[in-house]
Amino acid sequence: MEGAEIFHFRIEEENQMDVRKGLILLTAAAFLLAPGNMVLAGEDSVAEGKESKSEEIKPHAAELQEQAEEKKTFEIHGGVVGFYQGSTIATVEGDRLKTKFGPGIAADLTVTYRPPVSLFENGQFFVRVHTGAGRGSDHNVGDNLFANLNTLADNSDDFQTDFDDAFWLAEAYYMHEFWNGKFAFVVGKTEPVVFIDNNEFANDPNSQFVGKPFVNNPVMNSEDQLAPLMAATIKPIESVSITALGVSSSHPNAPLESSQKSIYSNVFDQPMIAFQVAYTHSFGQLVGNYRVYYWNAMYHHENSAGDTSPDGWGVGISCDQMVTQKLGLFGRVAYSSEDAFDSDWFWSVGANLKGIVPGRDKDELGLGIAGLKGTIGPDNLGTEFHTELYYRIVLTENFAVSPDIQYVSDPMGNPHNDGIFAGMVRAEFSF
Repeated sequence: MEGAEIFHFRIEEENQMDVRKGLILLTAAAFLLAPGNMVLAGEDSVAEGKESKSEEIKPHAAELQEQAEEKKTFEIHGGVVGFYQGSTIATVEGDRLKTKFGPGIAADLTVTYRPPVSLFENGQFFVRVHTGAGRGSDHNVGDNLFANLNTLADNSDDFQTDFDDAFWLAEAYYMHEFWNGKFAFVVGKTEPVVFIDNNEFANDPNSQFVGKPFVNNPVMNSEDQLAPLMAATIKPIESVSITALGVSSSHPNAPLESSQKSIYSNVFDQPMIAFQVAYTHSFGQLVGNYRVYYWNAMYHHENSAGDTSPDGWGVGISCDQMVTQKLGLFGRVAYSSEDAFDSDWFWSVGANLKGIVPGRDKDELGLGIAGLKGTIGPDNLGTEFHTELYYRIVLTENFAVSPDIQYVSDPMGNPHNDGIFAGMVRAEFSF
């Protein structure tokens, strides 16, 4: 399924005890999965409560399709991302936000399985288990911005049920392809951003930008949940794909808590729906992807000013294009209902550069600038600007380290609010 890439990890903070617990559990998992400690089947073998809003684990379908083409029966992948992040003291909307520095960790174990029977010849099951602790800068400032600073922490310390104190089942779905891959159907539990608003250079907080405006459309992302979902993609021609989906909603932006519900109850009651048309074009070896999407969370909304809307909807564009073998550019622009949300217009632009340091061809530098315009008068009608810069140092095939810095000016669209600096060091391990 086009535009989808496996997301392996997440990271967060809260207290050192949770981080140690996560590290112990993940070390044990890595030992059990290590060659010699576990035998994998070969080609011939055979809640209640809150849910994710992350830009966390994105498009898996493309990798699932590759595995189906290679006739692999059983695949296990995983990864751990550890970080240390902090931000400066700032006054936002009259609140003095103290500086906060701290570690975090996020990890995912993914399994894909293609049953060796003719009925499932073109189908695969996908499961992802997640754990995480620590929020970094978002511990103090995340709720005081239109778009938060640490997407890695979106699913940390906020599990589905009380007994999910170590690991929780983030995703579990089945995908089946028809007509040589021209049509694909997905049913199970996953999130809308697996299928829409994808981007080659700004979509994966594990290895690219960590700030929300450079991972997905932040307004749509406030509706994004890991929930029961059905999706279908058709490719009328090789360069074009059309996707439609419906996903259960807990009604997270409803005006009253009593109007919210579990994602598992009344699954078809005012769900979120979305559609995307994607076009891929190559200029020689330089590939570009251009996507237009629409989404609608169909329950009653109310913004901070008390404006109401019978639903919350938006439209957006997400593009990425290789300009040279080393330089790629990306951009997003979107509009959302101003009566339903505190921000309507959103945009982001940026660049990805590979191998700019001699002898380090796999290293990447990313630079992005984004803006979210406020809708709540009289003080929050301006634009909240985000800038982010990271440099990813690839040390081995399975290990990379990235320093990252962000700056936010005019938080909440108010020029009287202090600007916020945030810095992070991120380490990725994958297997």
